Amino acid sequence: MPAESPNPEINVSDLLLYASCPRKIYFVNRGFELFPEMNGQRLERMILKELSLTYPEILRKCSLNADTLRKELEISLAQACTDLPLLFPRELAEVTREILEEGEARARAKIPEIAANLLGALEEYGKEPMLAALTPVKAEPFLSSERLNLKGVPSKLVCFEGVQVPSILKPGSCPEQGVWASDRMHAAALVLLLEAENGKEIPFAFVEYVSYGLLRRVVVRSSDRREILKTCREVEKIKAGLMPERKEEKFCKECNFLQHCTSDSSLMSKFF
Repeated sequence: MPAESPNPEINVSDLLLYASCPRKIYFVNRGFELFPEMNGQRLERMILKELSLTYPEILRKCSLNADTLRKELEISLAQACTDLPLLFPRELAEVTREILEEGEARARAKIPEIAANLLGALEEYGKEPMLAALTPVKAEPFLSSERLNLKGVPSKLVCFEGVQVPSILKPGSCPEQGVWASDRMHAAALVLLLEAENGKEIPFAFVEYVSYGLLRRVVVRSSDRREILKTCREVEKIKAGLMPERKEEKFCKECNFLQHCTSDSSLMSKFF
């Protein structure tokens, strides 16, 4: 008998695509480009993500003063803009000066809010707990589990309350309370991977909304773990060739796969 083919390998990013739209996994798995061309908004998010990595250094040397904190953030943002083409040469190879300037201006406009939120958190939680929650003990570690057939890379691992936990940087919008459902899924998937790596239960993770300077703690529940396992099995089916049913959503018109995702696209799987 022929050997049974292994299940398609799954990345945590596949789970996030599934939460956005299952069909995106189908298209990406067949070579379609996921991201649109670089624009000011996307560049702004990249800059703010780099800026967030400097928060621990800034908070260590900065007094609890709004003006001083804003000044330090401005300096770090300027350095991030200088470093970005060296960090992402392929993504920024053909970006125009106008887009670079737009991205920097958009990011710079967020600094007052970021400074205010960081100061508020420092006053509420204290400097040492904030530094523990923000300071990486490992940056972008590769995590994998054969049992889960899953791999992923958290933005960082931090040591908080004596436990190493994953922390993810999110440059998009931020809910008033808690985290978005997709961010909860992201956090839960990384918790499962970290548990598989070190054999210890991980009770929570952090989600850092870098455009706002806000840090949210996510307690991972059994229902979150169940959702990850269920989604992994669905993603395996799609990567193996299953074309998910099309569902009309409010974001469909903005999707760069729209031209391929027609009402007749259930027939597409026959041609790939």
